[in-house]
Amino acid sequence: MEKITLEKKPDIDTSSAWESYWNKISDLSNPIFWDCNPEVAVARDLPRFKNVMDSGLPLIDFACGNGTQTLFLADYFRRVIGVDVSKSAIEMAKAQHDAQNIEYRLLDALIPQQAEALHSEIGDANIYMRTGFHHIPIEKRSKFAKSLQILLGNKGLIYLIELGANAINYWNSIKEKYGKFPDEMTIVMEHGIRPGTIVLEDIVSFFSEFEVLQSGEDCLNIAFPLPNGDYPKVPTFYAAMKHK
Repeated sequence: MEKITLEKKPDIDTSSAWESYWNKISDLSNPIFWDCNPEVAVARDLPRFKNVMDSGLPLIDFACGNGTQTLFLADYFRRVIGVDVSKSAIEMAKAQHDAQNIEYRLLDALIPQQAEALHSEIGDANIYMRTGFHHIPIEKRSKFAKSLQILLGNKGLIYLIELGANAINYWNSIKEKYGKFPDEMTIVMEHGIRPGTIVLEDIVSFFSEFEVLQSGEDCLNIAFPLPNGDYPKVPTFYAAMKHK
């Protein structure tokens, strides 16, 4: 597979692509590339947002996938709602990572009416989102952000962690060094899904009525080792934002 470029990112139906991926993963029991232990994922994020969120609001784990991080969040928040665009992912999450205070819902952020329906049901909510933006085509990202704003309302806080500006260069350097991308990553890309990048300035422009409470650089830990035994650490940034 050729190097990743932002210019050649395929124009895909993200809903169908993710459903195709999660359906294959659930049928074949293939490893999930980013499904790392919460101790090196959401647990690292939690101190950055827990104490600045309104604890009386529901917490939405946006793009929850199979629910590994969602289950961890349920130990710290009274009501957690995991949402994903893939029905197969939601079914996997219910089967593998359910708890009494977790609900799992199907939601496509590129259809803001779905966010409006959920908001009318639960009211304002906090959002935790781990790499939900980067794979969305650039021209559709403002619509994606609109759905998040609808769910947040006036009281909700969003904490997100995203692939940063150097993420593509990082993955291409891995391919150059080892002659291929990691196998688990290739499984994702076979469905037309490509890693992308987004920067804090983009996020700020999408959420112009929100204040950035804190932000910084980090890395996304990947669960599967490279040929030399090291584990990938993809450059990311994080931000916590709330309505002004």
